[in-house]
Amino acid sequence: MSTNIEVPRSSGTPVDVVVVGGGAAGLSTALVLARSRRSVVVVDAGEQRNAPADHMHNYLGREGTPPLELARLGREEVESYGATVVAGRVVDAEALPGDVPSFGLTLDDGSRFRARRVVLATGVVDELPGVPGLADRWGRDVLHCPYCHGWEVRDQRVGVLLTSPMGLHQAGLFGQLTEELTVLAHDVALGHGEREPLRARGQAVVEGRVEEVRCTAPPSPSGSWPTRTA
Repeated sequence: MSTNIEVPRSSGTPVDVVVVGGGAAGLSTALVLARSRRSVVVVDAGEQRNAPADHMHNYLGREGTPPLELARLGREEVESYGATVVAGRVVDAEALPGDVPSFGLTLDDGSRFRARRVVLATGVVDELPGVPGLADRWGRDVLHCPYCHGWEVRDQRVGVLLTSPMGLHQAGLFGQLTEELTVLAHDVALGHGEREPLRARGQAVVEGRVEEVRCTAPPSPSGSWPTRTA
């Protein structure tokens, strides 16, 4: 068993684990390992999925905390147990020969680490529809999760952009939060059996491709609509 130690960049000494990804999952992994007295390096490219948001929700004990603040606190906790967090991106990884399995990892600045184990905690990337103006409003008033964002848009006008049949599930979930819901059948051809249940619930259906997303009103001064939410 190794004791937890600070590891310089390009160290020739192998560490127990390199965690690739400095979001909540990667930092949680590093925290558990460091508290188990493993030597740990976290490589953080600073691209957490929820970074565009101002607040996060449904995280017990941290309701409304800015995501980047959670990451900062997580790094402090991880480092307090001797793990090392480095800024960078892993650009190459290879299995190294030898009696004891290990890996060599190269970062984008040329730094190299050797590790007995590697944990990939790089998360997922949101692939947004190619509608002009949509990406500019991502994390502000273009939202993707009714559980994360729904409370903030309750009783407001909401449009659900359908890019696959799965969007109908979103319509059902957001329909529990507002009676002013419009389903935009952007890339989905709705049949009678799909269209009529929406209309029966009082949800408007607009068929045809969406050409552009525009923001015509500022956030509400009442605070019911935050600038960004996650």
